Amino acid sequence: MKRGTYHNFDTYSVTQIKTSVKLLLFYLAIAFHTEKTSGLRHKHSAGNENKQTVCYQHLGCFSILPPFSPKMPLPMSPKQIQTKYHLFTRSNPEEGQLIEPESQNLTNSYFDSAKPTKILVHGYAFIEARLAKWVPEVTAAILYKEDVNVIQVNWVIGAHVAYDNAVSNTRVVGAQVAHLIKTLMANHGAHAEDFHLIGFSLGAHVTGFAGKKVQESGKRYKVGRITGLDPANPGFNHDNASVRLDKTDAKFVDVIHTDTSTLFGMANGLNRNLGHIDFYPNGGADQTGCHDGSKHWIKAVTDMTMCDHLRAPMLFKHSINATGPENEMDGYKCDSFEKFKRGTCLRCRGRGGKHKGGNRCRQMGYWATPLRGKQNQVQYYLVTSGQAPFTVKHYQVQIHWWNHTDASPSGFKAKLFLTLHGENDTSKEIALNDGTTFHVVAGQTTRFLITQDSEQDVGQIERITFRWEQPSCWNFFFNCHRENVRLKRIKIFDAAEQRRYLYTPLSRSSKSRYLTQEVQPDIPFELIRRPYKESKPIRYLVHPAIVDPNSKSHTTKLGSSSDSASSKSSSEDV
Repeated sequence: MKRGTYHNFDTYSVTQIKTSVKLLLFYLAIAFHTEKTSGLRHKHSAGNENKQTVCYQHLGCFSILPPFSPKMPLPMSPKQIQTKYHLFTRSNPEEGQLIEPESQNLTNSYFDSAKPTKILVHGYAFIEARLAKWVPEVTAAILYKEDVNVIQVNWVIGAHVAYDNAVSNTRVVGAQVAHLIKTLMANHGAHAEDFHLIGFSLGAHVTGFAGKKVQESGKRYKVGRITGLDPANPGFNHDNASVRLDKTDAKFVDVIHTDTSTLFGMANGLNRNLGHIDFYPNGGADQTGCHDGSKHWIKAVTDMTMCDHLRAPMLFKHSINATGPENEMDGYKCDSFEKFKRGTCLRCRGRGGKHKGGNRCRQMGYWATPLRGKQNQVQYYLVTSGQAPFTVKHYQVQIHWWNHTDASPSGFKAKLFLTLHGENDTSKEIALNDGTTFHVVAGQTTRFLITQDSEQDVGQIERITFRWEQPSCWNFFFNCHRENVRLKRIKIFDAAEQRRYLYTPLSRSSKSRYLTQEVQPDIPFELIRRPYKESKPIRYLVHPAIVDPNSKSHTTKLGSSSDSASSKSSSEDV
């Protein structure tokens, strides 16, 4: 065989190839049900095979009786798990101090009870027993922005075991974290509401168990906040809140879901609302940039199994440094992602700013804030980009199609595109309806969500270019309609500015009326921004890049009865 036959592997080490294969095999092992991996249990659970309950000093007892599963192993002992705590402050941002609840070193540490405390908890350690890299990255980002205590919880020994053992170990680690919190409160003047627990995957449930355990000391002992970063699904998908993270575990619980549907319909993350507010970036699945078919198969396998899941801590990390509205990852309250993709949930409906109008809009990540009023569980949707800082601007596009007598009642199919021309820059051409064919019906108003990366600030949109394509059609087999588009007007709602803009075709002069005309396929069609209050006067449409039907029957006034269906207000308008 000639040298270089396997050149595709040149950029991938043997370790990377093995890692990808391990990830795929692991994913297949747990894809159908966590409890089916009981044959893979760690040797440390062998002594507990016939037990149903195990107790550990200072931590309490742990049972596999309902609501927990009797098919799961009992958790390992604290001695076996070897949980460690490292304290970071602005006095020691690079080198953490090892602290122990019952040790004198906690008294002599940099811990300051007058400052808030952030506790970071990693997830499953499948590949190796090493602290996940997001933990020190988030630590550094937090200390750069705020003068607080940051405690890293390192339980990699208990997480680098068979998955079902790691699931069971979350309960012990949660009790250990609770013991640390209660010690800091009892002996060092800390307050429960000053603790913010942040956990990823299995670590999210660790924070939940910690919150539950702290509350056992009394009603006033309830931690201030828990942030769950894509809480693990296998082993925790249960209606009973005592076996997983839940909104009752802290005064404020916010959750970010990024992997609720993956390979074989199995998800790494839980697809259920767990907190007071639950964010679903990109619908909670199929994160932007994670499913690029052009990647090498090794990278594709890794992305297929873990990329969506790992996006949660990345989004959280970049939310810490969000300064200014253009860098915020804003979520919008909506019943479903399908409804959100029509752009119908972007209005925050508040005076004095985007986040001052109730619970319709919320910033996702580190700076998330509790709900107002009596609402105690709301889900939010947003779109993110595929690379840091992940922020995008959201717009709703409303296209009003002209209702004319020659239009087919059933409409026709087309692919639709928009280009935004702002005062600062011009966007790339944006495919509407996710680039798929759309059914255009004359006289109706259609709505789409489009996004623009915040890094490319086009500024206020002065004009837009509309283009459409006819899908392939073979008249010998199908009865294909060959209508041209009659475009009436386009409205764009800017979610960041909470303002709506009106765009109509170019006029020949300031005094001329617009003539009714048809837009040809594949020819760019420009519309300019006009004051929104001028949407009511009677106008006619005209543009040099369209075909004049040369018939009075096609001339329709904006306020005529034939347009009544599209002129009515819609619940989907924002």
